Amino acid sequence: MSTTDQSNQHSLQSLLLDPDHEHVLAENMSVLRDEISRFLFIRDKPGPVDICVVLGAPSFTNVDPAIFLYQSGLVEHIMITGFGPKRMKLQREHVPEYAGLRQRALDAGIPRSAILVEKSATNTMENFINSATLLDLRFGWDNIGSIAIAGKPLHMRRAWMTARAYWPPHLNLLMQPTTGPTDLQADTWWHSEVGIHRVLAELNSIARYSSRGDIGGI
Repeated sequence: MSTTDQSNQHSLQSLLLDPDHEHVLAENMSVLRDEISRFLFIRDKPGPVDICVVLGAPSFTNVDPAIFLYQSGLVEHIMITGFGPKRMKLQREHVPEYAGLRQRALDAGIPRSAILVEKSATNTMENFINSATLLDLRFGWDNIGSIAIAGKPLHMRRAWMTARAYWPPHLNLLMQPTTGPTDLQADTWWHSEVGIHRVLAELNSIARYSSRGDIGGI
């Protein structure tokens, strides 16, 4: 992140947290928060899809929407993508993100035959580039009409835009964020400094992806 980006993020974060600013700009801040929430936190109603792609993260909850779709009879195939920049703790060892998420799905009763894994992605762009290759090899893009994308709520906009850049345009995408209390949600993210920091970092990530040409759908 550039010095300018850091300065801008710090200034906006200060505005969101400072009670004096909120007293003066309460209405504007409320509008700003709502606009950020509408932009980042996108969610579609669950429905039948050909595949659910789970984005890797060092958090077990990312796979929960896929488990729900499978157990509801709305999907037959799940792909988990991501080695991750961090490993996650599974029992007494630390494992790649795909391994921890796969184990959570298996523990929930999802058969191993229903789970496809992509084992090398370390960021969002790689999630979609690498999964595109595997999906085409396994199913063929002509045989896929709809994909659900499961991941963190604040990550849904960038995930959708990156999918539009690297996946075929005919796909119907259903965004399926996690809903647990441990994940930042659209109506509460500004309640903590950590939440504000993560949301502003996500906005900066979208700007960075845009400058590199790594997002589509706009």
